[in-house]
Amino acid sequence: MIISLPQFLTLILTLSTPLLSKAVHPDLIQTNLTDLHYIEEISKFRSGAGHEFFYDATFPFGATDNSEPPSSMKHYLSPYAAYKDSNGTNNLVPVYAPFAGDIVRVTNENCCGFINKRVEIQSLDNNAYTLIIFHINLNEAYPQIYNDWPAHLWPAHLPDDSEYETVSVDAGDLLGYADLRGVNDFDIAVIWENGVDRYWISYFELLSTAVKDEYLRRSVRIDELTISKSTRLAEPVTWWGGRNDDDWVLLMTSYQIPAIGNMGLIILWLSALQFGVLGLRKKRGLVNDLCN
Repeated sequence: MIISLPQFLTLILTLSTPLLSKAVHPDLIQTNLTDLHYIEEISKFRSGAGHEFFYDATFPFGATDNSEPPSSMKHYLSPYAAYKDSNGTNNLVPVYAPFAGDIVRVTNENCCGFINKRVEIQSLDNNAYTLIIFHINLNEAYPQIYNDWPAHLWPAHLPDDSEYETVSVDAGDLLGYADLRGVNDFDIAVIWENGVDRYWISYFELLSTAVKDEYLRRSVRIDELTISKSTRLAEPVTWWGGRNDDDWVLLMTSYQIPAIGNMGLIILWLSALQFGVLGLRKKRGLVNDLCN
């Protein structure tokens, strides 16, 4: 079928409109949040994992974007069984600052009979972005309560901690450890302020190339960690509190060459040399057979 030039231009504009309107976020994440060898799977942005986390008109510190359908607009990181639930501790799976920034809020969280921290870090390079880390055993160098939510919104409001060293972090600084006592995972979210409006966005939209490569080595495509808004609108979450495998991305075990030491390398080299000599002899034998 032949289409006219105006029809062609209209088609191109239609196809490109979602791309043009989509915000392009900076590569702020310079260091990964944790060591991936601990992590088995990660929930998708706009999944039905955990609980609803999108727009809440009663909570003025979250997103102002009310166009999102009910979903979980954060990511849960689920370690291997040896590090969580009945095996879980709050001093094993490390949590690092993924970019340089300032801690702007620390508040208490209460889960499964344990108290841990919810920490917000605002990017130094671009203060429109704030990372939120849930359920962390925060290092004592940082305030244990800081800029807590007002008492009328948060009955458990506490005054600021006065005994701490700093609120500033650099990329790669150890913040503390995920609190995995009796739980399956810990979680992260990112809020982006665009003028007067605030939006929840995926952590994985901010990765530098080096950090993306860490996931690629575990056979994870970055785009598969997000469910599109149109898909979630068409397929509303009906399984809150239950398990849906489609909400999760499994990190495949990366192939690693075992450490074999110098003696092992010598043996490997001698073996290769032996195979090479044998191969050469076979070739000579074949030539001799053909010539006879």
